[in-house]
Amino acid sequence: MNVLNVILFMAGFLRTLFVIIIIYYAIKLIAKYVLPLFINQPHQHKNFQNDRQGRQEGEVTIEGERPNGGKISRDEGEYVDFEEVD
Repeated sequence: MNVLNVILFMAGFLRTLFVIIIIYYAIKLIAKYVLPLFINQPHQHKNFQNDRQGRQEGEVTIEGERPNGGKISRDEGEYVDFEEVD
């Protein structure tokens, strides 16, 4: 009778372990294939690629206009002192 209880316990344990593994892999598959369909990530990536294709490497663009007519105030920005190295 004691051996039967051990066998039934092991069967229940293995069944529970199997169900946990199946649920784990199901969540991984859903996260990999289904969730990206609901998130706009591919759309954002496409826009980023379009922006990069329109400019050359190293090109700098400034978007927007200064609110004070293009004048730089003394408080704005940071001054960096460069020294020439021989």
